[in-house]
Amino acid sequence: MLDHKKIQTTQHYAKILDKKISEDMKILSAKFSINNIQFKQNKN
Repeated sequence: MLDHKKIQTTQHYAKILDKKISEDMKILSAKFSINNIQFKQNKN
């Protein structure tokens, strides 16, 4: 997939990518939650 000579290198980058995606999803989820709350407040 990433075409490294050593599987350990690919595994290392895969862990970094997984961690980064997880962190970004938490941030995105928080933004959606805030927007949803604001939408509900404006709707009432």
